[in-house]
Amino acid sequence: MEKGWLDQLSEKQTARKPLCNLELFKKVFFKSAVEFYALMELHFEVDATNKNFLGHFCKYWNGDPKFEVLDNISLRKGLLVFGSYGTGKTSSFKIIQNMSKQYRIPELWFPIIGAQEVVAKYNAVRNKDEVIDYYSKGTFLFDDLGTETVGNNVYQYGKEEIFVRILLNRYRNFESLGTKTHVTTNLSFAQIENRYGTQISDRFIRMFNQLKLDGPSRRK
Repeated sequence: MEKGWLDQLSEKQTARKPLCNLELFKKVFFKSAVEFYALMELHFEVDATNKNFLGHFCKYWNGDPKFEVLDNISLRKGLLVFGSYGTGKTSSFKIIQNMSKQYRIPELWFPIIGAQEVVAKYNAVRNKDEVIDYYSKGTFLFDDLGTETVGNNVYQYGKEEIFVRILLNRYRNFESLGTKTHVTTNLSFAQIENRYGTQISDRFIRMFNQLKLDGPSRRK
């Protein structure tokens, strides 16, 4: 008899082994997704526009080595999920958050903060470096990167693209400590490079697995 979800997760796993059977993980993810969308009076469905993305997304969070099928793809990296508006990029991460809480799986937990909220906190304090330092450490999902305004640092620099500093710091922490960063964005890779510079875009290739989630908006 196949072991249940909680039974499999309760077993001590060695490095690079999945949390559980992939099909079981997907089943629980889809159940959690239905519940998540129902709260917004929306229907969750798997279709041609999201099926491939969801397969890779579930492999990643289940810690399945089969995720690493292409060059430069690694479970060690974070996720950069990009695509058009309303396709479910942020929702997919929130569903993983809900699974972490519901099933008490700390490996799946990460805080989510909007990129503009980080800028707002930066603008509100005198000691700007405290905000930069705080968001340079630990796992985070930065939601809607690219929609934020520039920071207002009248004490030292004037206007500043604060995510340049944050992401460079996080890259160093990724290299030395394995710190993961997750990002959702509506920007293309070329647009990311244009806004934040080639220094950031080069590091994005090393820090992130890039997953595209496109298609029609699922917002009603």
